[in-house]
Amino acid sequence: MVTVVVGALVRDGRVLLAHRRPDKVAYPDVWDLPGGVMEDGESELAALARELREELGVEVDVDAVSHLCRLEARPVDEPVVLSALRD
Repeated sequence: MVTVVVGALVRDGRVLLAHRRPDKVAYPDVWDLPGGVMEDGESELAALARELREELGVEVDVDAVSHLCRLEARPVDEPVVLSALRD
């Protein structure tokens, strides 16, 4: 099962969203929280920090992150666990 982590980056009551490419298999061409797929051996926090660094060039203080939710989604052939965290 694939695990995807996303981060809600909240500042002054506003949340940063990223636009997904139209060629994505799951949920193409929509606005979403930034993040990505967890790699083997990574924790959710490490994966989130890596994805936000790669995608946005930002560093996240993992000690200040709180967990929002974890759910199982089935957008394609394989179920996906989605874990959302907030900085």
